[in-house]
Amino acid sequence: MRLLDRKLADALHRIRHGSSQEAVEEARRDEKLLLSELDRLMTRMRAIEGQLLQIQKSATRH
Repeated sequence: MRLLDRKLADALHRIRHGSSQEAVEEARRDEKLLLSELDRLMTRMRAIEGQLLQIQKSATRH
């Protein structure tokens, strides 16, 4: 997640300070891709947390 955060910060920097319109457009495409990867990662993390909670609940019932 840290790597994605750094890459996203870099893309945002390139959007704000791009040297050409083409560079800014490439940075926007990178940002969109990175945001979708970050969303997918966070969704997986929430799913794992949910599974762990279910395991914990079932373990305390016995």
